[in-house]
Amino acid sequence: MIHYNKVGGGPAVILVHGFPNDGSSWNEVVPHLSKDYCYIIPDLPGAGQSAYVPELTLGYMAEQLQQIMRYEGIDKAIFVGHSMGGYTIMEATQLFPQQIAGISLVHSSASADSEEKKAARLKSIKLLRNGPEGKRAFLRAMAQNLFAPDFLAKNPQAAEQIYENGFKLSADALAAFYQAIMLRSDKTEWTKQNTEIPMQWIIGDEDKASPLQEALQQCHLSQINDVQIYRGVGHMSMIEAPERLAQDLNNFFDYVWKQS
Repeated sequence: MIHYNKVGGGPAVILVHGFPNDGSSWNEVVPHLSKDYCYIIPDLPGAGQSAYVPELTLGYMAEQLQQIMRYEGIDKAIFVGHSMGGYTIMEATQLFPQQIAGISLVHSSASADSEEKKAARLKSIKLLRNGPEGKRAFLRAMAQNLFAPDFLAKNPQAAEQIYENGFKLSADALAAFYQAIMLRSDKTEWTKQNTEIPMQWIIGDEDKASPLQEALQQCHLSQINDVQIYRGVGHMSMIEAPERLAQDLNNFFDYVWKQS
């Protein structure tokens, strides 16, 4: 089973990190979250303190989250997923939807990659496998791209921290994560048919990885939607606007559990 941290007590919330991060990416948010809930914060396979697994898939990562639920005796949880974590949660909707009380997609998407995006990811995977210099070049460029320009100008250390955290991951793990993201299936049809699970959409209007227009095409599809647009924020609201993100998450948690 993968490594995870557990904070607090009450109904369960599982916070799933994105790429190329680990569970520590939620560190600035957790202190501001409601004390009424139990937070499970995993390191996905190959990240943080969790061992790398060859031929990693989003389905395998979703199954690891379900394993944690079994181990902890959790029947139902709210899932919060940042970027790749959101793709993992959407995979969980195909595997164990009855155990999902609510979904918060934080700078994430229900759609698959376009052919153009897949081609770009393949180039990145090739770069990652081209030795340490390729890995450095990929992570430097990616880290700079994750933040809104104004925030990055005032907080250059934020991109440096993403780079350093990403460099701790093996090139194999980074490439496997990127391939899993690239091969994800489209979940927009499921989203259209979803009438029971409340969905929250956290959208940055300066997000280059999960663009505003793409998110706006999806965030109304489910029956129950909470849409929050963050002005002047890129792909990393847990760093760019952690207190606002925590407040919006708290409101969503309260709504979901009061409806349950």
